[in-house]
Amino acid sequence: MLACGFMLLVLCAMLNKAKSYLQDTLGSNAVSEVWGLPWPEAAQLPFFLHDRYIFYQADLLGSPCLLMVNRAQQRETPAVVRKHWQAVSKHFAGDVVYVVDAVDAYNRKRLIEQGVPFLVPGNQLYLPMLGIDLREYFRARGPVEKARLSMVAQVMVLREVLHHDCAGRAAKELAALFTYSQMAVSRAIRELAECQLVEVEAVGREKHLRFPLVGRALWENAQPLLQSPVKKRVWVAREAWHSDEDILTRCLAGEAALAHYTSLADSGVTHWAVTSQEWAAFTKHKKVGLLASGVSEELTAYGKDGEAIQLELWAYPPHVLARSPAVVDPLSLWLSFEKNTDERIEIAREALLEQVWSAFPW
Repeated sequence: MLACGFMLLVLCAMLNKAKSYLQDTLGSNAVSEVWGLPWPEAAQLPFFLHDRYIFYQADLLGSPCLLMVNRAQQRETPAVVRKHWQAVSKHFAGDVVYVVDAVDAYNRKRLIEQGVPFLVPGNQLYLPMLGIDLREYFRARGPVEKARLSMVAQVMVLREVLHHDCAGRAAKELAALFTYSQMAVSRAIRELAECQLVEVEAVGREKHLRFPLVGRALWENAQPLLQSPVKKRVWVAREAWHSDEDILTRCLAGEAALAHYTSLADSGVTHWAVTSQEWAAFTKHKKVGLLASGVSEELTAYGKDGEAIQLELWAYPPHVLARSPAVVDPLSLWLSFEKNTDERIEIAREALLEQVWSAFPW
């Protein structure tokens, strides 16, 4: 009983804070007297929604809305929140707004991409149906604006997030680790320093890396600068290259790798990642049955029958970041689906990241 009473006090305080925030940012008349009233029809919703949210009616800028307040200590992923928001929206005639006390930078971005109206009292208000997007405390860090990191710099960041073994190393050590030239690594270090992702410390005559952030925090700060490692996707006939396929150093990739890491159903299609340089050298000396590039329903059907293989040509060697030589690393895999529009893939991507953060101690 005490726990329930305390939770109601917390929710009440959050509602009051949300009301004050809306009045401060949108004007004193933005919120009418209809605010924070229990929604009687909530009883008709499935139990799993009652378990995660409490629902209040409100009137915002003259329009009725329903506040879907997160009351669980465990945060749902943006993809899951979107499913819950859609389920509630079917039962309410007005707009449904997700209310939560805190959201990290990565999940704020994902909620916006998912099109979920949400309110973080005191910090952010995203109401696309009213054309409102206020992000007062979350401006981009640092003075440098850069569209994307180079692939060498990206590899260094992902290696540090996943393996935590780049900090304290000199450029020549990192060059040996990644099989890049020392000059390429030095340029990447300067690039990361300009983006305020690393600091360079003098140790004797050498300069060593220091990462101010580690693990998830480093990923969230770097993620807007990262890009898919996949330069191209091609379909090849399995029979045409089966006898020599072991010549290529390849890792499980694409949907096959996502099914390996998560509960996504395996499509039955073989997806491998190889470097574009390795593929170019291979095809120069061997005629390969290249069927097509990109996505094709017909070829996907051939792939499910085992007659075709999809190869992803990567900009960097997958094994440099992989924890297992047989499967690409989870963060590069997540990035490889950056242009995905399939909701089941998106849900699996969210689950993949949660798996990563739960597995690493730093």
